[in-house]
Amino acid sequence: MRGNDVRTPTDYASALEEARTHTLQLFAALADEDLRRQVHPDFSPLGWHLGHIGVVESFWVRQQCQGQPSLSPFYDFFFTPTENPKSERMQLPSGEEILAYLRTVREQTLQFLAQTTFHTEHPLLCDGNIFSMLLQHEEQHLETALFILQLLGATRYESARRVDAEVTWGERIREQYSPASYQAATVHSPEPMARLSGGIVLMGSNDLGETLDNERPRHEVKVPAFSIDRRPITNGEFLRFVEESGYDTPSWWNVEGWQWCQRQAIRHPLYWRKLTSGHWVELDFAHASPLALEQPVRCVSWYEADAYARWVGKRLPTEAEWEYAAGTKMLHATGRVWEWTATWFHPYPGFRAHPYDGYSVPYFDRQHRVLRGGSWVTRKHVRRITFRNWYHPGMRAIFSGFRCARDEN
Repeated sequence: MRGNDVRTPTDYASALEEARTHTLQLFAALADEDLRRQVHPDFSPLGWHLGHIGVVESFWVRQQCQGQPSLSPFYDFFFTPTENPKSERMQLPSGEEILAYLRTVREQTLQFLAQTTFHTEHPLLCDGNIFSMLLQHEEQHLETALFILQLLGATRYESARRVDAEVTWGERIREQYSPASYQAATVHSPEPMARLSGGIVLMGSNDLGETLDNERPRHEVKVPAFSIDRRPITNGEFLRFVEESGYDTPSWWNVEGWQWCQRQAIRHPLYWRKLTSGHWVELDFAHASPLALEQPVRCVSWYEADAYARWVGKRLPTEAEWEYAAGTKMLHATGRVWEWTATWFHPYPGFRAHPYDGYSVPYFDRQHRVLRGGSWVTRKHVRRITFRNWYHPGMRAIFSGFRCARDEN
């Protein structure tokens, strides 16, 4: 992809192999029991994500680019989300079998890359865009696997049956992916908001080789003057909201958010725990650590972010404001937490689904809010200021935070 100097079949082969190395390192720490466990109803078992990566790659390269038959009709069925609901995905093949399938698929992909060219009118091979999609697809599922491992780690930490052997994988993952890895980028003192004059600004991209369909096309948007936080809200700032009855005051919440909060008895961010001493800790993949007050708050829902913004007399930024501000270099924009915006996920004017309807179109339903920026575990081919992530506003298991904005007349 152009933003990361990936342009040729050789470049894509190297990038795909680099991504696969990270995938295999992550899954190498897991037993079949962990691969098959559904730790949260909104997420598939870890092993399903692993098989799905291979099925998607095989479908687009082997079947769609080469016109070859499926390697495994069973895998195509089992690891395709539209065919097999999450509740039916626990009866997985063994991890060893899934990995063997991935190796076969990747060998065929690399052989095809070695003999193909991107100077073609083929809609999937022009600019190498199908390999760009596959690269980003694998990196996105790697991050989703880390969401699940965080949930699994928290479950094990709090279990009375927890033993040292059970968290060995958590220690290994924590070494590479602990939130402490973004500590060096945190801000140690308050900063004034960045004020932007607004106007007619450009949003999105026309780069078919780098971006995904919902980022296109580039288009003009009118943005009134506004101010926006230069950095995400920190744990210390959000702690004030928690301790000053933010979760008990309905006036800070929209109607749906308050119902969600009360129905699920939400009183703090997902991985925070208050000790009997009154001190707060935060769980990661294997441990509870003292709450790091200067790090960005993470694993909060859109509802929580919106309530906090109301509490401080501000609001969440629109995604147009976020992208405009990020482009001015006035923000610490990417690489800490995904940042909720006020915007419902929607198609841009002139949107065209590519290479299929299923990636974006089903979620243009006013049930998903846009997040921007990327987290500390987001891989480099997904981390760009035009990239659009989306989740239901009640989702907290993702590595999500936020910053605030306000109108300026």
